[in-house]
Amino acid sequence: MLSRLKTGLLAVTALLGCGFAPMAHAEVPATQVKPAQIRPAQIQPAMWVIKDADSTLYLLGSIHVMTPETPWLTPAIQSRFDSAQEVWFEIPDLDDKATAGAIAQKYMFDPKGDMTSGLTPEELARVDDLLKPMGVNAAALKAMRKWAVGLIITMQEVNQLGYATDTGVDVTLLKQARETGKGVHGFETMDSQMQALVPETEADELTALRATLTDIETMPQDLGDLFDAWKRGDTEALTRLMIDKMQAEDPKSYQRLIVERNAAWEPQIEQILAGKGTVFITVGAGHLVGPDSVIAMLKQHGITAERVAY
Repeated sequence: MLSRLKTGLLAVTALLGCGFAPMAHAEVPATQVKPAQIRPAQIQPAMWVIKDADSTLYLLGSIHVMTPETPWLTPAIQSRFDSAQEVWFEIPDLDDKATAGAIAQKYMFDPKGDMTSGLTPEELARVDDLLKPMGVNAAALKAMRKWAVGLIITMQEVNQLGYATDTGVDVTLLKQARETGKGVHGFETMDSQMQALVPETEADELTALRATLTDIETMPQDLGDLFDAWKRGDTEALTRLMIDKMQAEDPKSYQRLIVERNAAWEPQIEQILAGKGTVFITVGAGHLVGPDSVIAMLKQHGITAERVAY
């Protein structure tokens, strides 16, 4: 489940503002129990620093959605962010509604396809049940690709658990960067990120949607475990929950979503380090842990990133 949840959390940045984003943010029922609030002193997300003679780079592993009441922007994070002249994200325009809408049309829809094909009557009924809070059903989304419907269902469940994108690490820091006049940059484009997220074949899409229907019941526990590990800065737990599971459950996606993208980002970070000044980098936490992480790739090139002590 966590490998598919990781995919959903990665994709949510590209969904912000697009036509189906409001569907994935249906109102949370008043009876919904939200995750317990955690005191700021307990929140210590993993952060690294790289220094040379004239450069300081901070790397923060982010979570793309957040409970609004969670005080994750601690003084330790804020002060380092404030010290930076430039900030880097996975994509620099994650709140660009026009671009997101065009990307959604390009990758999430197939006018000639039939999203319901291959699903059993029982599976279709389950899809209808999970889409009901959004006021739609499987028949209404026949023109959507299966992977996209799975993503919409995933994000609806994430929302019902009390998490939101507009309080996520990336969105919050992007807003601050613009308000304070910092330079904003991205390692990739919204289009290239979505290319990496889309399954390679129709069979892969069907498998992924079926897995979502099967695993949705464990999402509260899975997401809770993931966020608890992130808040503690527990890189071993993050590796186990995100990287190890993705490698075991979906090696093709692991290669496409983690390894290839990390390999594309690493030389860009080397180039940033070759410059001057203080730079703050925030990318998904899954990119900074595990044997194929950006941190590991930098080390292979003779660049050591040290954990920031809180």
